[in-house]
Amino acid sequence: MKKILISALLLNLASITAFTLKTEISFRLGTKTCIAKYKENTASIATLLSLHDNENTAIDAFNGLPKDTSFNLFEIHQNNVRTLTCNVNNKNYEFDPNRIFSDSGIDSTLKKYNTGVTKFPKAVITQIKAFSTDLLKAYNERKQNKYTISIHNNTNEGALSLTDYIKPNKYHQEAKAVFTAEGKDLDDFFLVTELNDFNYFKGLNENVVLQSENPTDDGSLSVYCAKNKIPYINIEAENDHKEEQKGMLKIVYGLLKIR
Repeated sequence: MKKILISALLLNLASITAFTLKTEISFRLGTKTCIAKYKENTASIATLLSLHDNENTAIDAFNGLPKDTSFNLFEIHQNNVRTLTCNVNNKNYEFDPNRIFSDSGIDSTLKKYNTGVTKFPKAVITQIKAFSTDLLKAYNERKQNKYTISIHNNTNEGALSLTDYIKPNKYHQEAKAVFTAEGKDLDDFFLVTELNDFNYFKGLNENVVLQSENPTDDGSLSVYCAKNKIPYINIEAENDHKEEQKGMLKIVYGLLKIR
């Protein structure tokens, strides 16, 4: 019996993807740094990008994927919170790393997270722009195919769900089309920039948003990809919905196999 249990355990472990920590890349943010941890698997089909350091359900879902559903992971780390910090002249400036892919996005995120500051030192803006450029360069060198794929988490009935993209809610003008899947949690959804991908997820009864062709420039990666004609997929799931997000990752893997 003991041998049977050990064999079963080894078989289960063998079915989980084994990753190698290939690289740690350091980025300067004034006198502070943040790092990107790059996990690689030689059998992977694409590289996932995790921008928010506190969205750990997505990471757990990635780590729990079976061996036959393999991705690489490019994960940003600094303070285990949503925002990153840039320090210039002994002063900290916080910003959202998913709002730095345009000048207007950088300006807006600095104003949002640094209450009372009306003018930001040029060095802060220069550092964040350089970080944005270097981050994209490092990710693009490792992403393997034409798709940029983000993984994110949200809170139950929190700041973001599929409902927000349905008229008359706050992001309805940012969506060209929305499909609400029967029986699926509205906090678990895909956001895409390509109609073919929207139809793919819709056909599988998955919540999905097709981003507008002319979205508001908030500095997000999805808007950057739309402007630059880069196919983009965001895999968004509620915190603690590990199994749901793992299933969503498997669905994206299936899509990439036929693209």
